[in-house]
Amino acid sequence: MYFVGLTFKFRKFRLGGMMRARLLFLVFLVAFFATNVVFGETFEVTNPDEFQSALTEAQSNEEDDTINVAAGTYNITSTLTYSTNNGDNGHKLTIQGAGADQTVLNGGGSVQILDINTDADDNGGDAGGDITIKDMAFENGRGDSGAGVYVHGYSINITIKENTFSGNSADSQGGGAVADSFSGTVTIKNNTFSANSSYYGGGVNADSYSGTVTIKNNTFSGNSADYSGGGVNACSVSGTVTIINNTFSGNSAKCGGGVYASLHYDLATLSIYNNILYNNIANAGGNDGDDLRICSDCDGNYIGSIVNLYNNDFSGNADFGTGHSEDLCITLTDNYHHADNIQEDPQFVDPVNGDFHLKSNSPCIDKGNNSAPELPDTDFEGNPRILGSAPDIGADEFIKSMPWLHLLLGE
Repeated sequence: MYFVGLTFKFRKFRLGGMMRARLLFLVFLVAFFATNVVFGETFEVTNPDEFQSALTEAQSNEEDDTINVAAGTYNITSTLTYSTNNGDNGHKLTIQGAGADQTVLNGGGSVQILDINTDADDNGGDAGGDITIKDMAFENGRGDSGAGVYVHGYSINITIKENTFSGNSADSQGGGAVADSFSGTVTIKNNTFSANSSYYGGGVNADSYSGTVTIKNNTFSGNSADYSGGGVNACSVSGTVTIINNTFSGNSAKCGGGVYASLHYDLATLSIYNNILYNNIANAGGNDGDDLRICSDCDGNYIGSIVNLYNNDFSGNADFGTGHSEDLCITLTDNYHHADNIQEDPQFVDPVNGDFHLKSNSPCIDKGNNSAPELPDTDFEGNPRILGSAPDIGADEFIKSMPWLHLLLGE
């Protein structure tokens, strides 16, 4: 940044009080802007080389940067990387496409697509920062962790929203995406995860040691994990995990076919509200949690973390009273709370072809919880979340046949 030097010439007379005050204020403003204001950089990219160049500049310029990725299909032959060991000194990075149906990043089945690390030396010393990734499609990525997207930092705030992840495969965790912030916030919302695979978290692996993880308004279908969390694998030691208004269908794993959550040290809180967890599969046998498995006492001291389970729709073999059953399994239930969960076919429009809108006869309509934590204002398509007496269960809010409403929503 460049600043124009200011030169003041004074005549030999005494300045009045008002003039002195104005001059001092002007000097203060110049000093303030010279030392405190950082102007963000905006990059317009149209190919993978420009994309990487923008990431490389953004990781070191210590500004609030935005990378606009133009519509088109980008064949990624080398992983796009952003790496720093100081969190870019607390600055923001926003990477946004023209829409998940227009900006497509394809790893060709052999390359991890996007890797962002703000604590590269892994010493916990980064200075924060915000990372936002939105409005893109990540397809056919291949890597060890986060084959589509990998974001890691110590105290950063991570937002992954309005993207699609399909056909990505990771050896370790997060076939579609990994979002890992030790003490910051992780927000995964309004995304679609389909046919991704990994060992942990076929769709997404989301962790925060002492911060918050919020997963809302997403659709997870046909994802798989060799071990846990076919759709989602979430972990917290002393923070909060909230999973609300998502749809999980047709996902599979050894345990926790739809969702697997691990909670440690009796200080974590897991709240699961208004989700459809239906027709998922776990193949460990017994009470393996086809739809949901929660390790609520991972430190093994027989004092379970808080688990709240309200207004969800499960498959037919969930015992909500005991928390120990084929579709729902919670390892320790001393701090388990539940109410108003159902076990009925949600009546999707066409799940085989990926249409998880609700039919007009769905038992999920108006059966959600109005007081759910982090209740979204809109559904996964941006329609108003509460159109009746209560929110619908799942990612979709059913819109009744009301012409005036369709006109209002621009549909």
